[in-house]
Amino acid sequence: FTLALSLISVAAAAPTSSHTFRAALVARNETEVPAEEGAGEEAEAEEGEVEAEGQFDTPVALEGGDVKQDVLFPAGTNGVLEVEFQNAEGRTLTVTENTSPAAAPDGFVAVEAVTYKIDLAEGADNLTLSKVDYILNADSTLDISQGKIGRFCTEANAFVIDSAVGELEFEAEENELTLSVANMNGEWGIFIPDTA
Repeated sequence: FTLALSLISVAAAAPTSSHTFRAALVARNETEVPAEEGAGEEAEAEEGEVEAEGQFDTPVALEGGDVKQDVLFPAGTNGVLEVEFQNAEGRTLTVTENTSPAAAPDGFVAVEAVTYKIDLAEGADNLTLSKVDYILNADSTLDISQGKIGRFCTEANAFVIDSAVGELEFEAEENELTLSVANMNGEWGIFIPDTA
């Protein structure tokens, strides 16, 4: 909660920079790098991108024109959901938290008590860029380097963790799981191996 408030206050203090929110997360995740340094490098590396703060259950209008957009949602207990989008035509994004999700896949535990239902109202096929990401809160002690992002399969009534769901990467510098998917519409959960 404190992290979310500090990130919101950082973003509110400098609304002209679309990279403030992510830079604050990166700076907090890389405690050895001062926020000012991280923010400058981040802005240079991501020129031409748009970053927005989304709210659960509230539609977000995504631009067309093949502009890369990162939408960050309010922080959970351990991290932040991010949706990355790029396409010639815009879309309307709505993300809803499921507070009563199905169980984690065998051998895994959920990172959050919720899962995320993503809906692109105008369709999610054949987009230029379609990613579901999870960025660990800086104050979290979890190790998500072996984490997975699973998709809920209604036929099996279970979350599926498989390379067929999408291409998963762990970005150590941001302590972030990023999953490139063919279609982001659906329910997504964040999981780590159960070491108990």
